[in-house]
Amino acid sequence: MKIGFIGLGRMGFNMVERLLKHKHEVVVWNRSSDKTNEIAKKGAIPSYDLDEFLSKLGEQKIVWLMLPAGEATNDMIKILLKKLKKEDILIDGANDFYKNTERHDKMCSKKGVHFFDIGVSGGVHGLDNGYTLMVGGEKEMFNKIEPFCKSLAPEKGYGYFGEAGSGHFVKSVHNIIEYVYLQGIAEGVELLDKKNIDIKKALEVWGPASVVSSWLIDLAEVAVKRNDFNEISPNISSVTIKELNNTKKSVKGYAPAFDVATKIRKSSMNKEDKKFLLGKKTIAAIRREFGRHEVRKK
Repeated sequence: MKIGFIGLGRMGFNMVERLLKHKHEVVVWNRSSDKTNEIAKKGAIPSYDLDEFLSKLGEQKIVWLMLPAGEATNDMIKILLKKLKKEDILIDGANDFYKNTERHDKMCSKKGVHFFDIGVSGGVHGLDNGYTLMVGGEKEMFNKIEPFCKSLAPEKGYGYFGEAGSGHFVKSVHNIIEYVYLQGIAEGVELLDKKNIDIKKALEVWGPASVVSSWLIDLAEVAVKRNDFNEISPNISSVTIKELNNTKKSVKGYAPAFDVATKIRKSSMNKEDKKFLLGKKTIAAIRREFGRHEVRKK
């Protein structure tokens, strides 16, 4: 079966390329045609409007959205539901609050369209390493999309977690852990600096076999060794704080370390915040490494 991808941003483009490497047929549409043309050179089937896009898919259409959560995804779902038919499949790969996902599922159910929410992790390295996929939706329909999940993910790197909303819920928890882990690394860097310890050397030594060794530690080492590290502003742009706080509150969760991490990310340059300039700079730099998140310069 073919699959259609809408949205060829940092994640979507590489996901399509990985599917192509695994010999899937992928029809693509993007708001700007330059990305469409670029991925077409790698074997994707291009389309330049939604009707053309849908006409190039199979009888049972499978459409994967990789758009920003919120208005862009909401609007596209509404447009597609006017065009999709009963038994078609719609997948949302955005980072969204799971309650919004449950609402999207109800919208799709009214039209007889099967809906899946898939939380995606892997950043810009997913093309080579594979993407972690956290899936929610109708269990009896999961076999229809599993071949694509298997190709996108590394071994044991995808899983079905329950009804619609479950995938995005698990991804939100994943991101809460990420916030806390990055905060821990940032605090460690701050403490090392207080005693003039070589931060680069410490991260390098922790990497191979310590109990805190991880991909994030490896990326932290890369980040602090970059020539422009000292030029990075401690301002951290993050669009997921509201979503993650809503997730925690919706289940009456207790996550004090996450609360501290979000407070520090949102804080301005007041007296207290100036005690953590190096830590915030480190968080911003690591985020650039795994997701190409924009950093500000001083």
